[in-house]
Amino acid sequence: MHSAAGADRTRLLIAPAVATPGERRLAAILAGAAALAFAVIVPFARTPLGVTASFIPSYEAALVCIDLITAVMLFDHFLRLRSAPVLALAAGYLFDAMIIVPHALSFPDAFASAGVIGGGPQTTAWLYVFWHGGFALFVLAYALLRRREMGGRLPPIGEPRAALLVTAGGVAALVFLLTAATIWGHDWLPAMIRGGDYSMAVTKGITPTVWLLTLIALVVLWQPQPRAIDLWLMLVVWVWLFDIALSSIIGSSRFDLGWYAGRIFGLIAASFLLVALLVELARFYTGALDAAASAELRLAELLRTRPSLDLKPDREGADTFIERQNIANYRLLLGSATLDDAQRRAIEALLAEEEAKLASKLAR
Repeated sequence: MHSAAGADRTRLLIAPAVATPGERRLAAILAGAAALAFAVIVPFARTPLGVTASFIPSYEAALVCIDLITAVMLFDHFLRLRSAPVLALAAGYLFDAMIIVPHALSFPDAFASAGVIGGGPQTTAWLYVFWHGGFALFVLAYALLRRREMGGRLPPIGEPRAALLVTAGGVAALVFLLTAATIWGHDWLPAMIRGGDYSMAVTKGITPTVWLLTLIALVVLWQPQPRAIDLWLMLVVWVWLFDIALSSIIGSSRFDLGWYAGRIFGLIAASFLLVALLVELARFYTGALDAAASAELRLAELLRTRPSLDLKPDREGADTFIERQNIANYRLLLGSATLDDAQRRAIEALLAEEEAKLASKLAR
């Protein structure tokens, strides 16, 4: 086993890594700060503020970028780990990025007085419900799949690239169908907003249901000793509860303080997992640079002590480079002290597969 420092260096991916005590403390501080800010804003949530036409385009453009980058990084994790829960979470962030676009395009006075994609006065409000409720369902799916994976009842996905393409296509189709329902099925949807007043959404129980669904996702996701990805996702969902509460339950109309504050909460929440992924990427990059520098020093020492050594590249080494690299990465992961039994079994299965590929190539 590695030392604590060594274990940190083996944390090549955030998905299989257990959250450190420092990360748990930071997440607790951020969660407490969000709760305090929410408590301060609540008494003034219905205070009317001025209409800022550029707010929705700017805010939702930022959200699309954040969610799309997060989705891409999670899909990369999925291709490396072939983990169904990670695929579900990546799909959730992709869903968010996609459905924000019709929401912004339908918002009154954002790009046109009545939006630019058609529909009616309920279109934007229902897209908001599908957006927030849909993400909660994806998180819930992730949490349930994660529990199965941790129990050893969910093997790695066999064809990860095909699964990724099917999932991305399915998410795109789902967003199209939900958008079409709010446009062409507008007259069949229950009314929940008049002008800028969305109090009907509260009295009919629509937005409280979305909030409750998000709370359920948080409860199912919660773990006493979470992995790093679960820790930051719990923080995302925690702050999203304040977003939904302020912008669609406690507040009563567009452009009041709660409406603006809720969206700021949502923007902050969306950033947590992305920042964690970027920090993990920086750690990986630093570790790779350290490993490359160490290898260069070893090579220089080898050449100094054995000047006649033949270092010409061989065809076999080039053909098997990827398998050898994957085997080295998986063995490095297995040396981490932060893996649980389910993670170790999954990585051992991937290692065995790569070793079999290498043996097959060498036998030709």
